[in-house]
Amino acid sequence: MYDIVVIGSGPGGYVAAIRAAQKGARVAVVERREVGGTCLNRGCIPTKALVRSAEVLQLVRRAAEFGVKVSAPEIDLGRVKERRSQVVKQLVDGVERLFSSWGVTLIRGTARLSSPGVVEVDLPGGGTEVLSGRQVIIATGSAPEQPPVPPEDLRLCMSSDDALDPDHVPESMVIIGGGVLGVEFACLYRALGCKVDMVKRSPLILPPVDEELSRRMMAILRRQGITVHTGIYVQRILEHDGGRRLMAKDKEGREVHFDAECVLVAMGRVPDFGGLDLDALGVKYDRKGIKVGADMATGVPGVWAIGDVVGRTFLASVASAEGLVAVDSILGERREMDYRSAPYCVFSLPEIAGVGLTEKAAREAGHRVKVARFPYSANGRAQALGETEGLVKMVVEEDTGKVLGLHILGYGADLLVHEGAVAIKMGATAREVAEIAHAHPTLAETVMEAAEGAAGQSIHLVRLR
Repeated sequence: MYDIVVIGSGPGGYVAAIRAAQKGARVAVVERREVGGTCLNRGCIPTKALVRSAEVLQLVRRAAEFGVKVSAPEIDLGRVKERRSQVVKQLVDGVERLFSSWGVTLIRGTARLSSPGVVEVDLPGGGTEVLSGRQVIIATGSAPEQPPVPPEDLRLCMSSDDALDPDHVPESMVIIGGGVLGVEFACLYRALGCKVDMVKRSPLILPPVDEELSRRMMAILRRQGITVHTGIYVQRILEHDGGRRLMAKDKEGREVHFDAECVLVAMGRVPDFGGLDLDALGVKYDRKGIKVGADMATGVPGVWAIGDVVGRTFLASVASAEGLVAVDSILGERREMDYRSAPYCVFSLPEIAGVGLTEKAAREAGHRVKVARFPYSANGRAQALGETEGLVKMVVEEDTGKVLGLHILGYGADLLVHEGAVAIKMGATAREVAEIAHAHPTLAETVMEAAEGAAGQSIHLVRLR
């Protein structure tokens, strides 16, 4: 008898399992594919390893700007892929060692949850193993969203998995989707020398991003040579002249088409229930995910759900946080998940990150807000780095001065955003953030200056008369 059986070993499942074991619970994890889930094997980690190669390539191309003479750089795709695989293997092996060190039992196979507390595992070599668990956590993750085209058309497309393991850099590519995945792949492949067109239905890219930063990023993509086509409704993908033709209609209903060597589907993710019969269990769900409370409990006693299968944010960091909330609640320390202070990051070139309410969302929620901005170009560290493309935007509640949101476009945004996350979690005001003496010269000073800006007192901005 296990205290907790976790179905899925992604960043939600494995974190939940380890925390439960640390608290003395007897834990088993069932995994049908690779340990680490999509994040470690086909998502967060391999994409960022590739993005790093693209960043280095771009920096070397700019070497003369920094007084360094080098020959024209060339991409060694084989070595790029080898390094990506090494990074993934090291992290996956690390999770398996963590399981072993904390006494977590790993069972490889496909889980069936026949009733609360009874998990049947179809083993890869045949046969079934039955596990009994006082509590079960469903952490089965998500699957790629697909465009509304015939199945035979999809066989002509690259998936995000394919894009992580190319046999060559294509001359041209059409990307379906303008969310996080689409933008990251667009920046990556453009840096490698591919001509990139991006098609999407909505008028802006990156739906979770503050609208002002989204528009700025669209302009940056255009300057990089990436063409963004909005108001496009995909109809078919066909073979054409040795490559692919994407047939579509624009927002006026006119037929349009895009030709390229390949078409990449990068539309985002949808919950993957892992083949579990949720109806038989009585677990409530819809196409957006499994329904849970703030403590990650489903309506069925003894059954919990976390991560992408819940469908709230599709962020690995949130899946891990939900796993910790679920385990603490199971083991008698009931907690509730706080999404207000959960940041997101887009590893585009340059990066985008945000936390809390966007300016639009804050106003729609009825807040009277002040908005303060500080450009990277006015920051000493950004100038020294040669990374002056960027903006920090802070959304502040006018009445209380509390930080409602922090949104960043620029180099190192993934690091800076956590200052906003802490401020929101602790209920800090912009004045309190500004009164912290930030080290100099650092990019973090952009956050301090934005906080000062909420009171119209940014030191390093010229006063406009």
